[in-house]
Amino acid sequence: MNTNAKQFHELRRIFIINPDLGLVIAPSKTNISHVDMIYNMGFYDKQYANVVLNKIPRGYYMNGELCVYQGVYKPTWELAQSNYQIVQQYIPDLCALFNLKDNSNMFLGVRVGRIGSVWERINQTTIGEFMRMR
Repeated sequence: MNTNAKQFHELRRIFIINPDLGLVIAPSKTNISHVDMIYNMGFYDKQYANVVLNKIPRGYYMNGELCVYQGVYKPTWELAQSNYQIVQQYIPDLCALFNLKDNSNMFLGVRVGRIGSVWERINQTTIGEFMRMR
């Protein structure tokens, strides 16, 4: 993992939004992946964790911005419109936790890059705009 990616992974705060369990947030300065987080929650194996992550929203907070997405096995991981409402239910909690405002930037996907690199965020909006999306 290059220095930029290592620093990125230590500075971000990852979360998963499970429709049945709610919002699950990793501790600060945790250098684990979403797959590891799901696995540590008791899912059977990392392959099954990938199946879960393909369907449910996950993301991270860093430097006043949110990035939310889902998917695996594709060149871009974008938040499915069918999951907008689920994420919107937890935006007030994320805003309270991370002191975000309506005009804070939010990204609804990432372009998958090399393992160990920082991936490009895509589909930029604001939290206020996202809350009005259906």
